[in-house]
Amino acid sequence: MNSLRRLILAGALLTAPFMTMPAMADASIPVADFFKASQYSGIPSLSPDGKTLAVLTPRNGRNVLAVIRLDSRTPRVIASDPDWDIANPIWVNNERLVFSLSKGKDAVYEDQRGGGLFAVNTDGSRFRKLTPTLKEAMGNNIPYKPYQVLARAGDDSTDLIVVNNERGRDAALGASDVFRLDTLTGKATLLTFNNPGKVSEWTLDHARVVRAGSALDVEPGSKRIRQTVYYRDGENAPWKAIYQAFIDEGREMEIAGFDFDNKTMLVAGRFNGRDKKAVYLWDFAKNTVGEMLADHPQADVENVRFDSSRKKIVGAPVAAMKPEYVYFDEDYARLDATFRASFPGQEYFFQWSGDSVVVYTYSAANPGSVYFYDVAKRKLEPLYVMKPELEGKKLSETKVIQYNARDGLPIPAYLTLPEGKKAEKLPLIAFVHGGPHARDSYGYDGMVQMLASRGYAVLQPQFRMSTGFGWKHHTAGWKQWGLAMQDDVTDGVKNLISQGVVDASRVCIIGASYGGYATMYGLAKDPDLYRCGVNWVGVTDVKMLFTVTWSDMSGPYMDNLGRLMHGDPDKDGAYFEKVSAIGNAARIKAPVLMGYGSEDIRVPLIHGEKMRDKLRAQGNEVEWVVMTGEEHNWYREANRIAWGEKVEKFLAKHLAPASKQ
Repeated sequence: MNSLRRLILAGALLTAPFMTMPAMADASIPVADFFKASQYSGIPSLSPDGKTLAVLTPRNGRNVLAVIRLDSRTPRVIASDPDWDIANPIWVNNERLVFSLSKGKDAVYEDQRGGGLFAVNTDGSRFRKLTPTLKEAMGNNIPYKPYQVLARAGDDSTDLIVVNNERGRDAALGASDVFRLDTLTGKATLLTFNNPGKVSEWTLDHARVVRAGSALDVEPGSKRIRQTVYYRDGENAPWKAIYQAFIDEGREMEIAGFDFDNKTMLVAGRFNGRDKKAVYLWDFAKNTVGEMLADHPQADVENVRFDSSRKKIVGAPVAAMKPEYVYFDEDYARLDATFRASFPGQEYFFQWSGDSVVVYTYSAANPGSVYFYDVAKRKLEPLYVMKPELEGKKLSETKVIQYNARDGLPIPAYLTLPEGKKAEKLPLIAFVHGGPHARDSYGYDGMVQMLASRGYAVLQPQFRMSTGFGWKHHTAGWKQWGLAMQDDVTDGVKNLISQGVVDASRVCIIGASYGGYATMYGLAKDPDLYRCGVNWVGVTDVKMLFTVTWSDMSGPYMDNLGRLMHGDPDKDGAYFEKVSAIGNAARIKAPVLMGYGSEDIRVPLIHGEKMRDKLRAQGNEVEWVVMTGEEHNWYREANRIAWGEKVEKFLAKHLAPASKQ
C-alpha cells in the first residue's frame, strides 16, 4: 500500500477543448423542458473487457436495453417491454447482463411496482427471470425478495454475488445474507450461513470472499443504536467483532474495501478526534486505524474507487461543494488531467475498461453529455446528450459561495444567477433542501434552472444539520428547527441583500419536506422578509413527526437519532410549541402555494390540510394542490411539469416588481 499517494499531475492534453458553448437562454424555454425526464436513462456501462457498451435508449416511449460493439459500432436491442422501462443494467461477464424494470415517467408513485431481476446475453439469448417484480409478488401474495448486486463473480462466470434480506426481513434495523446467484439457472447459494449478526452491509475481498460486515442493534434501556463491525481472516475463519460505536456520536466506521492483496483493509470514519470523515488503513495488530490515505478540509471522504482489471486502488472521490478526487494512481491522474482540459467548466465521471473510456460530463447548466474516448488513439467523440430539448440553449451557471451565520458558523451555499442579468437588485428565491439531515449537490436541477431562466437568483444554503460537511456542522442543527437552522437561511438572504445583489422587496422562500417546513416557519418568523412561499410535502408541526402514527417516521432511528435531531416528544414540549409552523401561523402574511401527495407516508397529507385550513380561516391566500397517487415526491412526468408550471405562475404573480403589483 506504499504506492497509495496523492497525485497532482499534468497529463497529456488533447489539442482543444471538446465542447460547444450554447447560445443565450431566456424565458422562452418551455417550463416542461426543465422537468421532462431525460431522453437517455443513466450513464452507459462498459463491459469488463471494454469492447461492448450497454446503453438504455428510448424506443416507442419506453427505455430499452441495447448493446453496441465498439469495434464495429453495431447496435443491438436485447431487452424491451411495451409496458415497462428497462432499468439498472449491470454486466455479469463480457457476454451477459442483468437488469430490472420500472414504470418510469408515466406512472405515479402508487403504480411504481417494478423491480425484479432479469438476465440476458448480449446476443439476446439465455433470457432468465431471476426474481419477480413487486407487482407480480403482490399479485401472487408472495413476499417480494429483491437482490442487491454486490459484485460480479469474476472472469467468464455467469454468477453474481448478491445480498438478500429474506432471513432478516423483520429486523427493525436491517439484516441480510450474501448469496452466489447463478444467472443461468436462478439458483442462489448461501455464502453467510454463519452470519455473525444482523448485518446490513457486507464487504467482499477481490477473491469474492465475504470478509466484513456492519451490523446495527439497539442497546437495551438507552434505545441508542450501536454499530458492530465484524471481520474474518478468510472464508472458513471465525467472525470476530473489531469495532463498536454509537451512531449518535458520529463515530460509525465504514468498510471502504480491500487492497488486491486481500489482506489490507481500508476504512472510513471520524477517528482521532477528527470532525470530518477520512479514509484510513486498518491496523489489525492494534485493532484501530493506521495511516490516513485521503481527507478533505471541508467535506467528508467516505470511500475509494477500485479498478479490478488493473488491480489498483485508483483514488478517493470527495463530495465537496463541487466534486473532487484524490488520486493514488498515475494513469488515472493523467487521464483525469486530459478530461479536465477537454471539458473546461464541466464536472465529469469516467469509467475505463481496456482501451475504452466512457466519459459523462455535467454541470449546473449541462444536464449531462456522454462521450467515448479511445485511449490508444487518443480520440474523443460524442455519443449523446441526456436532454436534447435543452441542447443549444444557454442555461445559468451555479457558483459556490460561503457566508457566516450570525453566530459565526460558516455556511456553504450554491448561488445561481440568471444568465445575462446584471447581479444587481435581482428577485431572489431562497430554495431550502429537505432532510433536514441531507444536502444539495452540484449539478443540473430542473427547478433551479427554470427559476433562473425566468430571471430569479436562487440561493441554496447548506444550513447547519446538513450532512457531508463534518459532524460539528451537522450537530449544530440538532433541535434547531425554526431557530438557528432558520436563521442560517435568513442570514444568507440578508447577506445577498447587503451586497446589492438582491432586491429586498422581492424575496420568496420555497422548499420540499423540511424545506417546506422552513418555508412555512420562515413566513411566520420573518413575515416582512418574504413576499411569498412555496411549500411542497412540507412538515408543518415538528411534533407530528412523532405523533402521526401512520407515518413511516417511526422506529429505532426516531427513538434515538430522531429525538436528538428533531426533539423529544416526552421532554421538549415547549420547544415543539415554539417551532411549530401551525402554532405560529397567525404571524404569516404572505400568500403561499402548497402541494402534497395523497399517498405520502413520510409527511402525511394531514400536515398540509391543517396548515391550509388555519391559513384560510384567518384570511390568507392559499393555493392548494393534491397530487393523487403520489407519495413524498412527484414520480409522474406530467405531475412534475404541472407543478413546475404552477410554481412559475405563482411566482410571476407575487414577485413582480412592486410597481406592477
